[in-house]
Amino acid sequence: MNNNRQKKLITTGGVLVSALLVGPVHAAAASDESGQSARSEIEEVMVTARRRDESLANVPIAVSAIGGEQLNERQVRTDSDLQLAVPGLTIRQTQGNNSLTYSIRGQSADTFSGSPSAVIAYMNEVPLTIGSASSFYDLASVQALKGPQGTLFGRNATGGAVLYTSAKPSIESEAMLKARVGNFNLRELEGMVNIPLVGDTVLLRIAANALERDGYIDNLYNGDELGELDRQSGRVSLSFAPNDRYQNTTVAQYSRIGGTNTGASYTYSVYSCGDTNNGVPLNCGAGLLFGPSLDSISYAGAWNDYLAAHPKAYAPGLIAYVDEQRRMGPYKTRHAGDANHDGRDWLISNTTTFEISDTLSLKNILGASHSSTDSEQPQSGAPFVTILTANAAAGQSGNELVVDSFSEEFQLQGTAFNERLDYIVGVYLQRMTSDTLWPQTYFDVAPVIQPAYVTNAFSISNETDALYAQGSYDLAGLTGVESLTLTAGLRYTWERVEIEQLDEATYTATLPNQKSHFHDPSWELGLEYQASDSTLAYLKTRGSFRSGGFNGAAPPVNANATGGGNEFESEHVKDIELGFKFRGSVADMPAMLNIALYQQWVDDVQRVEFPDPDGPGGLASIAVTANVPEEVVKGVEVEASILPVSWLELGLSGAFTDAEFTDGKINLFGTPYSYGPVGDTPESSGVAYVQINVPTSDTIGQISIRSEVYAQSAQYFSNAADSVAPGTKLPSYELVNARLSWEAIMGSPFNAALFGKNLADEEYFAGGMTLAAALGHNAAAVGEPRTFGMEVSYQF
Repeated sequence: MNNNRQKKLITTGGVLVSALLVGPVHAAAASDESGQSARSEIEEVMVTARRRDESLANVPIAVSAIGGEQLNERQVRTDSDLQLAVPGLTIRQTQGNNSLTYSIRGQSADTFSGSPSAVIAYMNEVPLTIGSASSFYDLASVQALKGPQGTLFGRNATGGAVLYTSAKPSIESEAMLKARVGNFNLRELEGMVNIPLVGDTVLLRIAANALERDGYIDNLYNGDELGELDRQSGRVSLSFAPNDRYQNTTVAQYSRIGGTNTGASYTYSVYSCGDTNNGVPLNCGAGLLFGPSLDSISYAGAWNDYLAAHPKAYAPGLIAYVDEQRRMGPYKTRHAGDANHDGRDWLISNTTTFEISDTLSLKNILGASHSSTDSEQPQSGAPFVTILTANAAAGQSGNELVVDSFSEEFQLQGTAFNERLDYIVGVYLQRMTSDTLWPQTYFDVAPVIQPAYVTNAFSISNETDALYAQGSYDLAGLTGVESLTLTAGLRYTWERVEIEQLDEATYTATLPNQKSHFHDPSWELGLEYQASDSTLAYLKTRGSFRSGGFNGAAPPVNANATGGGNEFESEHVKDIELGFKFRGSVADMPAMLNIALYQQWVDDVQRVEFPDPDGPGGLASIAVTANVPEEVVKGVEVEASILPVSWLELGLSGAFTDAEFTDGKINLFGTPYSYGPVGDTPESSGVAYVQINVPTSDTIGQISIRSEVYAQSAQYFSNAADSVAPGTKLPSYELVNARLSWEAIMGSPFNAALFGKNLADEEYFAGGMTLAAALGHNAAAVGEPRTFGMEVSYQF
């Protein structure tokens, strides 16, 4: 078989990663004369960050790439684990383990904002629309691209892109069965079978994963366990390659995600009436109603009447419950509602590549997806209904979200001018519709004060069209400087956004649809210098945007947030990045070093706010999406590894991020708001690891031990902690993980491993839900406690 064709069958649309990848340094395995396994050089890793296969060391982009085996070794089993492996990436939990938001370089999307994601996730180059956390299985790689995106990948984005690539069918007949068991009654089964149906022309790969685990947060209010997992997923991949120039691959995946949400189950802070922060009066609605102070606004004995009707309530009141929550610890809650989660997703991608000539090829990527979730979210953690994802008056329970997406992308890639120019031109189309039902209950103080029931029900459609082109030109002939390359790219995007109020909406079902059009360019300009085979330096500047739109939870008024309406404008970002990459030897020791320094400027930052029209202590609140005038983010990201000896690898990766609102002042309903610090962005985060590959003979197998420590500094789960939302700062934390594996046990096809995460049983928070301006009440999402278990697999 043609070698180029074989390589293409394995890597097209994905990443070529050795099965022996270990950490950021990818050390090639070899056997010495005694038959012992050794690692003596750095394996070249191929990535697709510029829509073609290239060595990671030669790509002038801040990108982290993790191979399939490395995902297993680093215990990256779900979305939230990624931040332990990618410097500068934060996976924030807002309403718990099934409500995740990606944040890169200070760019994120607030819950209930209606903003497009600042970081777009893709599966096989098709944008993902799944509404739940997922399990990672049979993946070829995960790549995280940092900084403004738009000239190449799918939708334009201001923060970055995360690219998931499933393992492609190969020409080998093989199969694998893997089982994991662990504490919290973990049971997981994973399998894969790869079959060449017709020689090397038609290849089939089938993979599946099923996982169950008990919860780790006890709800003392009703006896439920929060954090239960019940997930099943299957994927079928079919590749057709009748000749060396043509290949078509179709991937279909279906997932069901059940269990219970952890939610923001930890009552973190509550404000008292008269509290201020930097001179700003704070909302005290929740603390005022749920406590002895109820008597002062209702009648003498009102609080006792409430307690008689709610025997599970905390008698001292909500403000005092903050201390009670701290006494109970993070894994106890008293959420006065359910937490069930039910999600179903399917995704189909079809990728066709055709080499028209040796210098020109075309690629077509077709994608369709559907996501449906019904999720009851603990949003406060206290035994009082300050807010509940239910509307008993309408018989509605749980947030419902249905997202349908269709995308089509056509590319031409080629070379010209004696291969001095590499270029790509393309067109991208996406049609996406999101139907949302948010039933809410506010302030259930019955029988003293009856609750307020509100349901937001709306459909938002987005039509995106884009044209793009990017090229890299070798300047040696013009400048006389070898290996100096100029890269320039431009994309122009048109987006049409429409919101329709649905019949289930409480107040807005009869209002006409609202429509807006947005169009802007995205661009990139950069120089890269390949100083030697092992050293690359680059300097680039980029610009992108994410479109404006409508906040479905806001009043459907044709005005922006300042005017109390649901409209918001586009967010724009530009940056400059200086990078250095090294992959070679230091004192005859294989080593790798990647450094990226950047600064970015963001205008009209999209942030959600819950203004209080009737003032602090009032009971009315709405949600709006504001455009905060200016934000500046600067930082440095580092990845480094070294092999002092063939059996020992040392490495670290980290990020330092300085993000601030340089102009964070807006006005809502005549009340000034001041934003800052920037939320969901720890100033520093990183991981250090040691991997020992025990020297053994091939007859014994490969034994390896990996231990790593992840740490991050404090972060905020609100963007307004200096004004209306104090008490939203989460403390720093450190996590210790370890894994001991034995592969090809005694020369057999059996593998085994022992694994543990958060071995020191650190109590920490992974995000939060701020209802400060709306209710005067904030809650935090709890990180997982210590987990451990064993894994056994058999390869056929």
